[in-house]
Amino acid sequence: MQWLFWLAALVGHGAFWVEIVNRVHGLGWPRKLIDAATMACAAACAGIPLVALVALVAKPTDAATPAWLAAYAAFSLAALATIVVTRAALAWDPRRCRDTQRKSVVPLDLRSELGRDATGNGILHRLATLPGNTVLKPQLEHLTVPLQRLTPALEGLRVAHLTDLHMSGRFSRAYFERLVEEVNAWRPDLVCITGDIVERMPQLDWVEPTLGQLDAAYGSYFVLGNHDDKIDSDAMRRCLVAAGLVDVGGLTTEVAMRGARVTVCGDERPWFKAEPPLQGIEPLVFCLAHTPDRFGWATARGVDLVLAGHNHGGQVCLPGAGALLCPSRHGVRYSAGTFRRGRTVMHVGRGSGSLFPLRYGCPPEVALITLTRG
Repeated sequence: MQWLFWLAALVGHGAFWVEIVNRVHGLGWPRKLIDAATMACAAACAGIPLVALVALVAKPTDAATPAWLAAYAAFSLAALATIVVTRAALAWDPRRCRDTQRKSVVPLDLRSELGRDATGNGILHRLATLPGNTVLKPQLEHLTVPLQRLTPALEGLRVAHLTDLHMSGRFSRAYFERLVEEVNAWRPDLVCITGDIVERMPQLDWVEPTLGQLDAAYGSYFVLGNHDDKIDSDAMRRCLVAAGLVDVGGLTTEVAMRGARVTVCGDERPWFKAEPPLQGIEPLVFCLAHTPDRFGWATARGVDLVLAGHNHGGQVCLPGAGALLCPSRHGVRYSAGTFRRGRTVMHVGRGSGSLFPLRYGCPPEVALITLTRG
């Protein structure tokens, strides 16, 4: 049974350092500092078991386990128990929006439809076509979300949500053109794009033939995310605006819809510092936020609907364990889904593209949200 003890301690050790990495990536630190902290955590995650193995092999057969190793093993087991309990409790999270309804889920198999045109040749194609990898199989999800302050005139308003496209050349332009075609087929009233749009300068040329083709009755709006700061973010904003999208990063704008007024604002913090100037007396408020960590701020400001992404749904979701990687100060709590605090409802998308070419148990998502009175 001793091997079970050490196996559980090893699992707890890994889970602890993954939790640390998740929370570090939820901070607004400079990228170099985040990368350094991530490397330090990776070194600890790989190095501590190696040191422990050497210590166990080197000790005499009848000698006791080194005190430091026994203490760290106990700590790892406690960490594992804490993580298991807190994750299990998420099934009863009171902030889950229980009255959101998933009306339909339509999977797209762009791996079969586009073939090598989706990724090109080489390692990306081989990774994207691994068994069980859903990175090229986005889902079109139709949700109905009740809002307390929705007026009768806005009943049935349709909002399309795209997030975390990560246009970088990993996936071809054709992949994103297909997503736009599907969004336009919905004939949405509003399109909202919540950051991590383009992360390499050559892909700025893709904006007009992809996102520039979005067709929504009351316009398409965007905020930037942390990966958009890897390139010239000012040039990206100009490119998106030139393609017909509306920049609401750190701003508010009033939009007339069906004879009613809706305030659309954008919160790009902690990476871009401007705070949208809400007064607390606005009509219905929609907030585009890259990270769901802005949920508390939005609730305090009386926002009605928050749209966010950033966490990619966990990127890999393990059976029984759930989301693995969530760059959030709240860990995996807001990995994906719909949440409510008071009158504020937040939808967290799993991401419409991908940063890494691996997704398991967590396909990309494009959401159509139909708003109802609640």
